[in-house]
Amino acid sequence: MIESIDTSLIDWSRAQFALTAMYHWIFVPLTLGLAIVMGVMETLYYKTGNEFWKHTAKFWMKLFGINFAIGVATGLILEFEFGTNWSNYSWFVGDIFGAPLAIEGILAFFMEATFIAVMFFGWDKVSKRFHLASTWLTGFGATISAWWILVANAWMQHPVGMQFNPDTVRNEMVDFWAVATSPVAVNKFFHTVLSGWVLGAVFVVGVGCWFLLKKRNRDFALASIKIGAVFGLVSSLLAVWTGDGSGYQIAQTQPMKLAAVEGLYEGGNSVGLVAVAALNPEKKTYNDGKDPFLFRVEIPSLLSSLPSAI
Repeated sequence: MIESIDTSLIDWSRAQFALTAMYHWIFVPLTLGLAIVMGVMETLYYKTGNEFWKHTAKFWMKLFGINFAIGVATGLILEFEFGTNWSNYSWFVGDIFGAPLAIEGILAFFMEATFIAVMFFGWDKVSKRFHLASTWLTGFGATISAWWILVANAWMQHPVGMQFNPDTVRNEMVDFWAVATSPVAVNKFFHTVLSGWVLGAVFVVGVGCWFLLKKRNRDFALASIKIGAVFGLVSSLLAVWTGDGSGYQIAQTQPMKLAAVEGLYEGGNSVGLVAVAALNPEKKTYNDGKDPFLFRVEIPSLLSSLPSAI
């Protein structure tokens, strides 16, 4: 007799995990971007000795701290939910999937926790050089944390460095470095971090513009806008480059995902790249005669001409 599956439990597990992940992903990319901004501003303080840059750096550090705290809280819950919501998955691939998560907690998180304390409370207790190093190391720790999380995520997209053990009925790791340095993980890491930098730059420029509109702290606002704009421009250009590389990785390892991203039910030549669109929820199969999109703005033949699609 086949036991019925409690789909309500699955749905609630998915909903809880999705809700936690959404909140986590709002704050973590902004943390990565703000880490660079506050590091640059404190570096200017260290170089010039101008108290203006110290106060500017402190302002962005406060916003960084808020995002950091919420990111940590939601991230810890997410890791627990792998065991509580998806225990069978955790048992089946825990030998591989759990390793980068453990390294992230032991190495990166403790690094962040150590130096963020110095960054916030050590202004008058340590030298300017050591405080500056602590600020940069806090950002570096957050970035390294992202690396190990994305290694775990990349393994789920493109499993490498493992083999199935029929005796234990589990997937087991056989090559740690293949998992840690997977091409999918490397590209995913750079594209994700650069996207976080873009978000941080946009946020800094936005806050600076708000101060200008309110006619408050004009010097602070202009300085923040200048740094944010330059930082954002460089990050955006690099994000475009890594984004194309990410598309290439998807085309090579998960072609069905690339088709889903573009709403393609059938292959073809001279396929256009969809810029803006709304999917048709009534479309169920490729041959049901319904258009996949309610509307779309498409750049003709561009998808087929991209290196990532070849």
